[in-house]
Amino acid sequence: MLRRGTSITGKAVGPRRGAVKTIKPAKTRKIIRRYHFLTQCQQKLLAKLKLGPEAPGTLQLGDAAFLEGMGVAPGDEEVERLLVQVQKVGEDKRALRRLLGYVHRELQDEEGLANYQLASRQGQDARRGGDSSKVLVEWMKELGAAREDGNPLSALEIGSLSCDNKISTSGVFNPVVRIDLNNSNDDKGITKQDFMQRPLPRSDTDRFNVVSCSLVLNFVPTPSGRGAMCERLSQFLLREPDQPRYVFIVLPLPCLENSRYMTRAHLDGLLGALGYTSVRYRAAKKVCYALYSWSEEDVKTGKERAAYTRRKQLRDGPGMNNFSIQLDK
Repeated sequence: MLRRGTSITGKAVGPRRGAVKTIKPAKTRKIIRRYHFLTQCQQKLLAKLKLGPEAPGTLQLGDAAFLEGMGVAPGDEEVERLLVQVQKVGEDKRALRRLLGYVHRELQDEEGLANYQLASRQGQDARRGGDSSKVLVEWMKELGAAREDGNPLSALEIGSLSCDNKISTSGVFNPVVRIDLNNSNDDKGITKQDFMQRPLPRSDTDRFNVVSCSLVLNFVPTPSGRGAMCERLSQFLLREPDQPRYVFIVLPLPCLENSRYMTRAHLDGLLGALGYTSVRYRAAKKVCYALYSWSEEDVKTGKERAAYTRRKQLRDGPGMNNFSIQLDK
């Protein structure tokens, strides 16, 4: 039976006011999983309703079904059961808007959002082994890309959770532009922004040596959406051929090690069609890190690209997942 009373955070977490808030690792993971689950549900519901990301704000002004959903108590068993199988929900527009209202209310809860941000930052805390950017910094130094001439590399960090991680403090990167879809701390150096809505650069002034995409791609709800994100990454890399140009990707290890449709070799091939060459790879206990260099001259067309525009089963077995990435035809 589903538990009642579960919001993004449940009860307020951390010590009393005046002390530094901390969340136990298990609670941290639970909060983050819940938040991303709701975000995925929202995206799927918007897709089924054929609405844009701004729609919840409009519906909140007077749509009866949406407002009814917002009024449903957190943890409602029937609604939670429908969310788990949201793709199988029919085409009843009113029912879909009601579900959307339920999800929107929890995502917009100020206390929940604040605690999600706290959980995310603590999950990235180096003391908990969570700062993936330390691997990026290590690799940049190994490759000799980290400059010692007073001209550090520029970086765009997608899904940024902290201004105190290695990418921000190592001195290897400056400037570091930090964006996050669910950020609530704009005044602390992280801008709330959907990468897919970020204006495309008009010149190298708005491009970077490195784009970091850590534990972001796996939360895009559809294979084609992940493919679109992969294609967009290179738009933000410098065009000068003598400049270092890299994309750093972090994924949950099962995305490559336990998927029917994705392996490391398949990911390398897919990104290869987009002009990338694998430079470094490391599999840890729960995640994998990958670094790719990019060259506009290596972008493929025709059959080399077409091979990655459809989903192909590469292996099968009990307990495997269906994570995949598809390029647009």
